[in-house]
Amino acid sequence: MKIKGHEKFVLREGWLTKGIRGVSEDDHLFSGNDGADKLGVGTNMVKSIRYWMQAFDLLDEDNRTGVRLNKFGEIILDNDLYLEDDFTLWLLHSRIAKNSDRATTWYVFFNNVDAEDFSKEEIFEPVKRELLLLADKEFPDKSLADDIDVLLNMYSREKKDEDPEDKNVCPLVELGLIKKDGNRYVRQQPDLRKFSDYIILYELSSLLNGKKSISIDVIADTAKHIYQLNRVTVNNILDRLDSAGYIRVDRTAGLDLIYPDEMIESEKVIEEYYKGR
Repeated sequence: MKIKGHEKFVLREGWLTKGIRGVSEDDHLFSGNDGADKLGVGTNMVKSIRYWMQAFDLLDEDNRTGVRLNKFGEIILDNDLYLEDDFTLWLLHSRIAKNSDRATTWYVFFNNVDAEDFSKEEIFEPVKRELLLLADKEFPDKSLADDIDVLLNMYSREKKDEDPEDKNVCPLVELGLIKKDGNRYVRQQPDLRKFSDYIILYELSSLLNGKKSISIDVIADTAKHIYQLNRVTVNNILDRLDSAGYIRVDRTAGLDLIYPDEMIESEKVIEEYYKGR
């Protein structure tokens, strides 16, 4: 379990770009004292960038050889280093929302807590309760409060009208998953014009992973929690993926099962998307 690894810094625009490019050029970017100069940020920000790269599962790390980009990191480096494609942002969101080891609060919030309309204070106890079920150690309430504050700002803090070039805003705001209204936060279904069917294909490839079939309920539950998509939307996407030949959906006799047809590995799904842009 990991709480408050971000040094209280929300992921900022450009940080992952700096980190991905930096690691691709220097395996020891985070192990010496030169990281601040190479990344052009303060020392604590270097620690935060490293944490965010871990939270989004972009790195392979070794105490002897340092850090390097994993396969996912390399794909981003080669195809969308500046995170200009909404598809890339959805992938990053998926990975942090499922990273129970490095981003435990994010995992709990998106998978285990169903609150739709809440304040920071109201969400604290449900998140804490779920964390305690996972925890193998005690953690200060203040650290959890900082995590919740950073999480909500990552998804809801829009660029101020008077400063459209504000670089302190997290790119994940573009996903539209959480809306801030005064002191309250509301989860909402994203703008489907910014959501690619390939995201659901990516999740299906991870869920199937050699299985002969899975229930529609499984992918519908994943899509509800991580992407806040309703079941009608999920079924429409599944039908399109069926028509495209990736899967076969069987709703006869109440089976509601998905079978792989030309199912491909999750990393291949990502590569196919970028190749077809």
